[in-house]
Amino acid sequence: MSEVKKVLERLKNQLDENLTRLDPGGLVGRDGTIIREECIFNPPSNIEEISSLEKELVITIPQDYKDFLLYHDGMTLFKSYLAEFKFFSLDEIRENFLIVQEDCKEFDLELTINYPIGEFPDVGYIMIDNDKAKKETSKGAIYVNHISPEETNESFVSFVENIIDKTGEFFWEDANLPEY
Repeated sequence: MSEVKKVLERLKNQLDENLTRLDPGGLVGRDGTIIREECIFNPPSNIEEISSLEKELVITIPQDYKDFLLYHDGMTLFKSYLAEFKFFSLDEIRENFLIVQEDCKEFDLELTINYPIGEFPDVGYIMIDNDKAKKETSKGAIYVNHISPEETNESFVSFVENIIDKTGEFFWEDANLPEY
């Protein structure tokens, strides 16, 4: 079983039958109900679709991220009225890659070969640095915000695991966290 599958299975075991959990901070909504956070897991992709996207965008998708796409072609973690952590499907990667390219042009920046894999609330895109991505792992290639990047030094698996554990804090600034 892949590392990302193990991490997501642990999360799913914490969720109720509606794939929700109580907000860990115990937030209460305006109507007095306790806020629940929903998780949405897309059906899997396949290796042919992944390879096609790599060729089309001229990118390298590391194996740990491919494992995720083969398990779930995108997901949303902890969706509530406050925020959500969205990890893109292959189609959304393609669509948002074009948006990033347009942003680069608008801000007179060099076009990038880095590609967005999701959205981090109030920060921006979750990106993979194509130059740092290795065939086996994304370790050190994950960063957030494509205009003013904040490096995480995380792999995709540890990034997702830390979102689950920390529910969105800027965990990559915590030097005590394990690395994969």
